[in-house]
Amino acid sequence: MIDIVSKSDSMQRLLLRAERYAQSCATVLIQGESGTGKELLARFIHEKSSRHSRPYIRINCAALNENLVDSALFGHERGAFTGADQRRTGCLEAAEDGTLFLDEIGELPVSVQAKLLRVLEEHEFQRVGSFESLPVRARVVTATNRLLSQEVAQGNFREDLFYRLDALTLSILPLRDRPEEIPALAERFVEECRDEAPHSVNAIAAGAMKVLLAYHWPGNARQLKNVIRRECLVQTSTVIEGFDLPVPGSQAGNAMPVSLPREFETLALKDIERLVIESRLRRCSGNKENAARTLEVTSRTLRNKLALYQSHKEAA
Repeated sequence: MIDIVSKSDSMQRLLLRAERYAQSCATVLIQGESGTGKELLARFIHEKSSRHSRPYIRINCAALNENLVDSALFGHERGAFTGADQRRTGCLEAAEDGTLFLDEIGELPVSVQAKLLRVLEEHEFQRVGSFESLPVRARVVTATNRLLSQEVAQGNFREDLFYRLDALTLSILPLRDRPEEIPALAERFVEECRDEAPHSVNAIAAGAMKVLLAYHWPGNARQLKNVIRRECLVQTSTVIEGFDLPVPGSQAGNAMPVSLPREFETLALKDIERLVIESRLRRCSGNKENAARTLEVTSRTLRNKLALYQSHKEAA
């Protein structure tokens, strides 16, 4: 059983609907931002269905070579094209009576979308280089992080295929809209990283949890998991005391924003440095060693700067 950690009413309702959909053979479309857990939900549908003991095959449409996407999905006969020196079974055939999960369906080339529509409507397909029609036995589940209705309007996605996929739809809310799930998810990710980390991290301090709850998580649960894993790997104790989270618009935890906050524009460099250090200390719940590490300075450098700020404050 795939264990999806969730305490929110919206997610519980989503799982109940997914469980009902699992009992049918109809195609399901899962919508949600990157990192929200679309593949977990697809696996949940598979394992709640009567096909749970049969193959579950995932294919990422965004990762397919456009010239070979037909072969990956439908397979090909020997000699079908240059380099095809033997028959190949495609994912649709390999899924047998199980589930074929087409992730990032919005990235599928328009030329292949027509063939997929035929598969869904006529329940048959042909290998590349063959005129023989084979029956479709697998149940198809799809997912996308795009708004397919907009893709249709822009001519990037077939309207008839969109309506065919849109019959049974599950939409996953981004993590910022369900912050009540963050503590349970964070604790689960700590547990998953326990054997990998040099120190057996087993808890997140209250101050650190407040930081997680206050962040907007543009990368959703996947980003949360990566942040937890990073902290578990660098911790020197069994409790995570703080987090160094990326600023909005950055690609990494220590990246600079595209533009400075307005309140920084009139400040001297030394005053900006002081504000950054004080902010980082708050994020790290006052732990100077963690703050120094995330600022990429030595603990001694940080202590010297804090002493300097204190002396300036007393002199004022």
